[in-house]
Amino acid sequence: MNHWGTLTPVPAARVCSAGLWQWTLLALLVIGLAACAPVAPRSQKVAKIPQTLLWPMPPDLPRFEFETVLQSVADIAPATDDDRWKRMLQGQPDTSDALAINKPSAIVSRGGRVYVAEPGARAITVFDAARKRLFRFGLREPNVLKRPQALALDDAGKVYVLDAQLRKVMIFDGMGLFLDSIALGRRFSNPVGIAVQGDGQTVYVVDRGNVDQDDHKVVALAPDGTEGIRIGPRGSGPGQFNIPLAAAVAADGTLYVVDSGNFRVQAFNAKGEFKFQFGGAGVGIGQFSRPRAISLDHEGNIYVSDGGFNNVQIFNSAGQLLMPLGRLSREPGPGNYALIAGIAIDETRRLYVVDHYFKKIEVFRRLSDEEALQKATAHKRAAS
Repeated sequence: MNHWGTLTPVPAARVCSAGLWQWTLLALLVIGLAACAPVAPRSQKVAKIPQTLLWPMPPDLPRFEFETVLQSVADIAPATDDDRWKRMLQGQPDTSDALAINKPSAIVSRGGRVYVAEPGARAITVFDAARKRLFRFGLREPNVLKRPQALALDDAGKVYVLDAQLRKVMIFDGMGLFLDSIALGRRFSNPVGIAVQGDGQTVYVVDRGNVDQDDHKVVALAPDGTEGIRIGPRGSGPGQFNIPLAAAVAADGTLYVVDSGNFRVQAFNAKGEFKFQFGGAGVGIGQFSRPRAISLDHEGNIYVSDGGFNNVQIFNSAGQLLMPLGRLSREPGPGNYALIAGIAIDETRRLYVVDHYFKKIEVFRRLSDEEALQKATAHKRAAS
């Protein structure tokens, strides 16, 4: 069932409704954030959270509800009084609230596990909510990770890790056991993104190239490393890229590529043939400033994070805008972002959003039509 129900694409007249002065102010704030002081400690964050929990806010019909934030093992396995007592007796510090992530480069989720690529830790950090534990993999010789850059999952739950320093795609099972690898060699200048077909038979590698080169491309690889289709090179026409950063594959085989320097997302069929594009440089919703990451849900909807606007924009499979989620802010509350990065959708329709500045992963649960109507009605009654 399609739970977007009555939600229709945003009318064109609303797409450009944001005033230029508003977006200019946001852009200036983004620049200022780059030189800000370190992020506030966790206890200070909790005290400051403004509770905006529904997106969009009523009277619009809400479609997402803020559920939780992931930063440490305490977020999936809160320490009990017995745990604290044992630590005190043994003279051990309570590290359960210590931040587990720093500057993750990518995120994916499946089966109650949230996988986070951490280049600084040279590992994949896993929030395993089902087992209430946090663990890391990619640290065991001889199959250690050096700089995990991007992540993808196939339908069997295998985890594909693009390691830019090793110049390999490393493949692990869901618990982090190494399975295989695909060597990239020197055919990629600057590999930054990865996408995998559900059956695992095609791995797409996104190469952002270099500023002074035209080799900006997406290449399809078989499990044995054999090269298939190649899309590119640099340019602004259909099937050309300017600093591509990420990609995702839909169930029907459609490949979506974040063409960041051209401020758009391009769609291709399984043969690499151009289908359509959406987005464009601009100051309104439905347009992009710094598109960074992409994820798809099982209904074919497309989620794109924007590092300029610091939000997630959601489109249907035809590239029509459905809604934005999130906003630029220096306050650390739900839906507030300062340096938005990776995003992911899992099979339960939960949306995971990474923010580097606040060192957090926020989790939003998508509402059914019935839940959305109930919450809108409750909000209306409370306001009357």
